[in-house]
Amino acid sequence: MMKHFTRITKVLCCGSFLLGLLVSPDASAQISINSFTTSYSQNFDALPATSTGTWVSGTQYFPGWYLNRTIPTTTTLLYGTGSSNAGGLYSFGPAGSTDRALGAISSATATVGEFAWGLLIQNNTGSNITALNISFTGEQWRSSSSSAPQQATTFWYAINADAAAFNLSPKSDAGWTNVPELDFKSPVFKSAPGGLDGNASANRKFLSAVVPVTIPAGHYVMLRWKDLNDLYDDHGLAIDDFSMTWSIEQTKAPGILPVELISFAAKADHNKVKLSWATASEKDNKHFIIERSQNGKEFTSIAAVKSKGNNVTRTAYSFTDANPLAELSYYRLKQVDLDGSFTYSKLVEVNVQPHNNAILFPTIASENLNLVIPQSAGQSISIVDLAGREIYKQELVANDTQHLIAVNTLQAGIYSLLIFDKTGQRQVLRFIKR
Repeated sequence: MMKHFTRITKVLCCGSFLLGLLVSPDASAQISINSFTTSYSQNFDALPATSTGTWVSGTQYFPGWYLNRTIPTTTTLLYGTGSSNAGGLYSFGPAGSTDRALGAISSATATVGEFAWGLLIQNNTGSNITALNISFTGEQWRSSSSSAPQQATTFWYAINADAAAFNLSPKSDAGWTNVPELDFKSPVFKSAPGGLDGNASANRKFLSAVVPVTIPAGHYVMLRWKDLNDLYDDHGLAIDDFSMTWSIEQTKAPGILPVELISFAAKADHNKVKLSWATASEKDNKHFIIERSQNGKEFTSIAAVKSKGNNVTRTAYSFTDANPLAELSYYRLKQVDLDGSFTYSKLVEVNVQPHNNAILFPTIASENLNLVIPQSAGQSISIVDLAGREIYKQELVANDTQHLIAVNTLQAGIYSLLIFDKTGQRQVLRFIKR
């Protein structure tokens, strides 16, 4: 049972064509705005960086983010640098970089079509939401031709009591309200065709607006970006670094909020991680469960901290993870009410550097790598590519501190070498195969 917090789960839903297929009204199919969170953001860096992906029309790629294709039989999510003029939905970014942006090159062909993507949000604050403060960066990754005028990816929103009632199709604006301040218009037009660096200041624009709305408690709002096929070939337009906060209608007698989290932080302390958080008020709070993840997606519960009881004053909590994961890891709080309902906090990240750091050289190699580890007993190594595929694995010889690793058969590119000790902790080193 969900109440006043965020539960985020990737759900693929199918149905008739409204949201291009319908948005599922399931509680996990949208982002929840609630009293325990104050903002939401998405940087799109989990989009494909080295190979094509799949995003089916009417489904989510990120939690709450849906897609509509006017040609739904096409499912490809292309990755590109702007060098290609092929039509399609794109993960734009520099070659081999995990810094990605979501965009499209629409086309009138029978296999591409036009695109709209949207973020589904539910108001679970218990009050009316009166404004959305929205910002993102528009990026242009391609100039289509010297004849093509300025083009735009336009921004819209709609509000409804039913999550399945939104028509995300770029072909219909019924029920949608346009926000011109958030329309991203191509900075470069009537220019020679070719790829552009969408991260360069001349090819990008920061867009921000306070959107006045009335979203009753329990209702939904969908934010929509649409990329239509233009008269000339399409410029490669995209969005990146989306961020949103909101304003809630104030009441004269607010009473005790269920749980109002005002801070949550993680700090590395030698080989431990100290977590601290505080609430401004609590009602019917049973406990907090601390969850940890290596990749920010799959989480494991590691401890529970009991609530200090109902109150309307600041209450501080802390917990020390004595056996943290090596290198970068993520933590979140799962707040559980007395009735069993639960909510999640934002993620916090921390980087724990092990005392016995390994040394890898050279970092740019064509034949061999040299790995020096102070203690190699019980350790193993693996090499993964930018897509996360494991392409090499080896158990290290006990008590050997120096190891020679042949990489001459690897394709040129950027790789990560992962070192696992006998407790499962890991260290990550990166190198370039020339």
